[in-house]
Amino acid sequence: MRVSPPTDIPAPSADVLAGLIAGAGLSVPPGAVETLIAHAGEMLRWNRSIRLTAITDPDEVAVKHILDSLLLLRFSSFPGRILDFGSGAGYPGIPLAVVLPGTRVVLLESSAKKCAFLSHLRRMLSLANTEVVQGRLEARNPLDIGKFEHIVTRATLPEEDAASLLLPYLSPGGRLLVMTGTGRGKKKGKHLRGTRSLPPGAATGRTVRFELPLRMGLREIREILAP
Repeated sequence: MRVSPPTDIPAPSADVLAGLIAGAGLSVPPGAVETLIAHAGEMLRWNRSIRLTAITDPDEVAVKHILDSLLLLRFSSFPGRILDFGSGAGYPGIPLAVVLPGTRVVLLESSAKKCAFLSHLRRMLSLANTEVVQGRLEARNPLDIGKFEHIVTRATLPEEDAASLLLPYLSPGGRLLVMTGTGRGKKKGKHLRGTRSLPPGAATGRTVRFELPLRMGLREIREILAP
């Protein structure tokens, strides 16, 4: 379903985003670029009332939010359920839901205002494969959200903290993908590395490092495998 972005704010250009996606060697379904632009435009509109992002330049939104999320596709297929922990403005969960319509995506967010935005966006974009859950994960008070084949989290917790908290929600053999923050000309992934070891049975998988286009910083995605 194609949805036009709001016209009263400077949303990213569909042509620019399509070029970025092609330049990264990725492919998306027909109509996905327009839907991703509509998400970004609505995020920027809501951002006037509630703080969803500090990134408002259209090109930066296209690179640092949309393309950054889609680079998870370099970890091949995503069969089963995906949990986006700390979804915030919907990145990376909503782009994954848009380009992987056969996947079920749960957007977990503790902020009621951000959940209101995500629920609105789900309806606006007709994303039947997404679910919005408001809650906070705590080791002593687990949420009843089931198990997932994949959990993604973007600049939320140090790697070992994320593994300790999130691995109990993974199915056997599932994977956690920890995305670092981006920076212009400076690597920020370093602060995401804690000093504790991974939980028993967990294993480190692949690490993918790359530079975002337009000199918008370095990125690292680290894969942690559940026993």
